[in-house]
Amino acid sequence: MTEPRPDAPAEERPRPSRRTLILILAPIIVLITIGTVGNAIHPALLKRHPMWLVAMEPRTRYLLLVANRGVAFVPYVIVAVIRKLASDPLFFLLGFLYGDNAVKWVEQRFDNNSGIVRRIERLFRRAAPVMVFFFPGPLVCVLAGATGMRIRTFAFFNVVGTFVAVVFYYRLAESIKGPLDAINNFYSRYFKWLLVLSIGLTLYWLWDQRRKGKLLSLSEAEEALEGDQPAS
Repeated sequence: MTEPRPDAPAEERPRPSRRTLILILAPIIVLITIGTVGNAIHPALLKRHPMWLVAMEPRTRYLLLVANRGVAFVPYVIVAVIRKLASDPLFFLLGFLYGDNAVKWVEQRFDNNSGIVRRIERLFRRAAPVMVFFFPGPLVCVLAGATGMRIRTFAFFNVVGTFVAVVFYYRLAESIKGPLDAINNFYSRYFKWLLVLSIGLTLYWLWDQRRKGKLLSLSEAEEALEGDQPAS
C-alpha cells in the first residue's frame, strides 16, 4: 500500500485510531504538566538545580538566567534543544492527522484573547518555513502539519532554528551579564519567599484555567480533535 504523502489533502490522510491519538496526546500533556511544575518551583530550581529548570521548562527568561549561572555550554545546549524540540513533532502530527480540528483546538487552548493567534496564522500563510525556524510553538507546529508541510522541511527548520536560538540565548547571557547577575542574586537571596509566591500564583492560574474550561485533559482533547463536538 502506498504511504500517504505529508502534503496530501486532508481527506486523503489516514484516520488515526484512538490509540494513536492517545500516544500523541499523552506525552504532550505530560510535558505541559512537567513545565507547569517547573514554572511553579523555578526559584528553587534556579538556585540549586539550574539544569533541571532547563529540562523542565525552557522558557527564554529561564534559559538566560541559567546560562548566567555559569553552566557548561555543551550540556546546556543539548538539554535545552532536546527539551524545546520534545513536543514539536507531536503537535506537527496532530496538525497532519486532524487538520482544522487540531488548529481550532490549539487556538482555544493557547489563545489568551490577545489576538496573537490570528497574527501568527496570517504570518504563517506568508512565510511558513520562517515561522517554523523562529517561532516553533504549538500553533506553528500544528499549522505546519495541517497545511501539509513536508516532514523533512519541518524537521530541518525546526531543529536548526531551535539550535540557533539556544546558542543565541547562551551568548546573549554573556553580553547582558550585569542585569542577569542582579536578578540571580535576588533569586538567591529571597528564593524561599519567591518559591511560595510562585507556587501560589501557579495554583491560582490552574484554578482560573479550570474555571474557564481551559484546563487541559485527555478526554476534552480527544473529543475536540475527533470532532465529536465543537472545540469550545
